[in-house]
Amino acid sequence: MTRVWGRRPLRGLSTGPGSAPSSSSLTPAQEAAWAEALALWGVRLHAPVLVDDAGQGSFAWFSFPPQVHVDLAEARRDGVEDQLASIFAHEIGHHVLAPSTRTAGLKITQQLARALAVGAAERRPDLGAVARRLGNLWSDLLINVRVARRQAQVHPDVEPGMITVWRRLSAPGHGDAPTAAWWVVLRAYELLWSLPDGTLARDRPRPPLAVPGPDGGVASPPDPALDAELLAETVRTFAVDPVGGALRFGMLMAPYVDAPVPTQACAGEADATPPTAAELAEVLRDPRLQEEPVHPALAGHAGPAPAGDATPGGSLGQGYGLADTLALWESADADVVVRAWYEAAARRWVRPLREPAPVAPSTADLPGALEVWGVDEDPTKIDWPGTLVGGPRVVPGVTTRRRTSLPDEPETRWEPVELDLYVDSSGSMRHPRDESPAVLAGAVVIGSVLRAGGRVRVTSFSGPGQVGGTRGPTRRAEDAMAALLTFFGGGTTFPLDLLAQRHLAAVRAVPGRPAPRRHLLVLSDDGLDSMFGEGQPAYAHVAAEVAARLDTATLMVQDPRRSIGGQALAAGYAVSYVDSMADAPEACARLAAAITGGRAVAPAGAGRG
Repeated sequence: MTRVWGRRPLRGLSTGPGSAPSSSSLTPAQEAAWAEALALWGVRLHAPVLVDDAGQGSFAWFSFPPQVHVDLAEARRDGVEDQLASIFAHEIGHHVLAPSTRTAGLKITQQLARALAVGAAERRPDLGAVARRLGNLWSDLLINVRVARRQAQVHPDVEPGMITVWRRLSAPGHGDAPTAAWWVVLRAYELLWSLPDGTLARDRPRPPLAVPGPDGGVASPPDPALDAELLAETVRTFAVDPVGGALRFGMLMAPYVDAPVPTQACAGEADATPPTAAELAEVLRDPRLQEEPVHPALAGHAGPAPAGDATPGGSLGQGYGLADTLALWESADADVVVRAWYEAAARRWVRPLREPAPVAPSTADLPGALEVWGVDEDPTKIDWPGTLVGGPRVVPGVTTRRRTSLPDEPETRWEPVELDLYVDSSGSMRHPRDESPAVLAGAVVIGSVLRAGGRVRVTSFSGPGQVGGTRGPTRRAEDAMAALLTFFGGGTTFPLDLLAQRHLAAVRAVPGRPAPRRHLLVLSDDGLDSMFGEGQPAYAHVAAEVAARLDTATLMVQDPRRSIGGQALAAGYAVSYVDSMADAPEACARLAAAITGGRAVAPAGAGRG
C-alpha cells in the first residue's frame, strides 16, 4: 500500500456529493464494496485495480497518483477475500488520514528514526529501513481503529469488518512467527476494540532488552502488557495527529526491534522517490520534530512532551543530528539534506534584520501646554479658545493664554540590510557536514537578512584561486545557502584583492540618495592571519582601509586560543567567538544588535571613509 504523497489536490480524489467513478472490470459485489468504503470516508476516488499474484508481499497497497491496488489471489490465501470493503477502506485511509501526504509520511519516518536512534541504535544499525516499516505499522493502527469505529456506527448490530479481518490475520499459524512487537500491537487492538484478552494477542512473549533511561542508562526491562496499554492510549491521543504520535510510538516499539518488524496485512510504501529540498525543509522545520524522545512509561503519560532547547554540538533539540539525518535520507542529494538541516537548525533564531535609515527632521511642531500671554508679547500669539475657556471676561496679561509648542520626535525608518559575507572553507575549518558552528551562524545571519527583504553576497574562500560564491548581492536563499555550504578544504588565503576591489574602488553616488550603509562579516578560524597581510604583503593595508569605510566589520571565528583578536581589533574589526553550535546564535545576536542599533562594531576612531 503505497501512500499518497504531496499537498496539492490529487487527480481522481475529492470530497463532497456525487458518485465515485466505477470500473467495468469490477463485479457488482466488488463495486458495492468499493462504494461502501468510499462512503465510510466521504471521498471519491478512481476505481481500484484488482490483480492476481502481484508479488507485493501483501494483498493490498496504495500508489501515487492515488490508486488502490488489491491482490485477489493473496487475499484468498489470507482468508480475507470476502472483506473487500474493509480492505478498500484501509487503503483509502492512507490517503485521508495517515500519512495523508508525502510530506507527512517523511515526517513520520523522521520521527521514528529519532526514536530508534535513542532506543535501539546499538541493536539495529539500519534505522532508516526499520523506521519506514514502523511508519507503515503506525499508520495502519490509526486507520484500522478509525475504520472499525465507523463501521460500528453504520452497522451497530454487526461486528465491524475490520475486526473480522484481524481475527483471521492473527489466527495461529497465520503470517510471520509471533514476536514481542506483534503481541504488543495485537494487544493494543484488543484494548482499543474492547475485545477479550487473548482474542488477537495469544501466548504473551518474554520481555526483550531494557528500555533506555533519559540519561542513556538502563531504566527497566520493558513490560509488553504495559506497553500495549500505552500504545492504545497513544493511538487515542494522537488519532488525528499521525506525525505527533509517531515519536511516542517509536519509543514504545524501540525495545522490540531486534525481531523482525511486523508486516502482516499491509505492503507498505512502494516506489518512493527521494525527498526534494522543499519537502525536507518542510519536514525539518516542523516543531513536532523538536520534541525530545522520551518513553511514555518514563514520561508518565502518552501526550506530547515540550520541545527541547538547543544542545551544544549536537542535535539542536531535534534529537537527531546532521550525520543521522544524512544517513536516514541517503537516497536524497546530500547537499539538499545539509542545506535543509542548517536552515531548520537556524530557524528558531532567525529574526528580520533591519537597520535605521536617515530621515529628514520634521518641520511640524506639536501643540504644548497653555501659558499666560503677557502684554508685551505678540498679540497674534494669543490662543483665544484657550483664553475664553477661563471665562468671558478677558484681562490682558492675566486671563490671556498662549499655546506653547513642542518639537516633534524624529521619525525612525528601518530599511533592509545589505551584507557582504565571507566564509572560510579551508581544511582547518569544520566541514559543513560535521555540524559547523560557523556555518550555523552564517545560516542564522542569511535567514535574518533575507527575511527582512535585504540582500547578502556570500563568498567562500580557501587557498589561492579557491574562491566561489554568489554573483553579487542576492535575495535568493538557495543561492546564498549554496555558497555558504561550499567547501574547498585547502589552505587559508583571504582574498584581499577581491575585498579591495569591492570596497576600496570609487563608488559612484546616486544624486538625491544617501550612500548605502555597508556591513561585512567573515566566518573563519584562527588561521585568518592572511586577512591582515600574512603571506600577502602587497595587500597588508587592505583590511584596515576597508574597515574604515564600513559601518560594521565583524569576524566570527572558531578560535579556542583567541589568537586573532589583537590583529583584528587593531585593524578595526570586532570579534565574536563561536566554539560550539550553542555559541552561534549569541554571536549572531551581537551582530544584529550592532546593525539595528545604528552603530559600528569596530572600535572608536574607525569610521567611514
